[in-house]
Amino acid sequence: MNRFARKGKEWLDTPDRKRAFNAAHFAVAAPRYDVATIAMSFGMDRRWKRHLVAGLPALARPCCVDLACGTGDLSRMLADHYPCGQIIGIDLSREMLELAAANGGPPHLSYLQGDMHTLPLAAGCCDLITGSYALRNAPDLDCALTEITRVLRPGGHAAFLDFSKAVTSMGQHWQYYLLRFWCGLWGRLLSGSWEVHGYIAESLRRFPGEEELVRLMRRHDLEPLVQKRLFSGMLQLLQLRRVT
Repeated sequence: MNRFARKGKEWLDTPDRKRAFNAAHFAVAAPRYDVATIAMSFGMDRRWKRHLVAGLPALARPCCVDLACGTGDLSRMLADHYPCGQIIGIDLSREMLELAAANGGPPHLSYLQGDMHTLPLAAGCCDLITGSYALRNAPDLDCALTEITRVLRPGGHAAFLDFSKAVTSMGQHWQYYLLRFWCGLWGRLLSGSWEVHGYIAESLRRFPGEEELVRLMRRHDLEPLVQKRLFSGMLQLLQLRRVT
């Protein structure tokens, strides 16, 4: 585990370092990632994802892309929700994608290895883009949103679930240490390092707050339709539409 000898905040200093950290982190976390997400969320993780899917628009034969799909649980929910669609899960981590493929799924679900900065997709090809804990892990959020807008057709929808900053600076202070301890503990127990999952606290510290995130979305022609806080405000669900 010496690849995580530096603290998470150093790994996140630049887009290149953050991309390298993501690759190393998720390679180590992959074998027990599903157990970790269930434990860290007190068993609520898949309920939140089902809530995301339940709020998606009715589409007959959509092309849906699930960013940072990990082991594929949200991708499989999308495949069930849109049985006549084309569902594509994309992730940077080969190890995660191998587990996603091993978990099975219907023929209209497939997986691709790719970077959120350079999605292996044609412009305007997608009707729907989703992501659970995806945007916070983008090495460069502005670049990732540019790619999302590029591949999403005008009028297309997007939905993202992720951790959300507390509103006050004091709340953010306590939130940081809570996540640092709780997520880091499960990283230590399941993968041997406090930096596995413990980095979530630092990544959220660098992530935009709710209002700043919405302004950034709008600059990329993504208009929020639904903004909902979950789990006492610890998480946020955003549903958006590309307006041009």
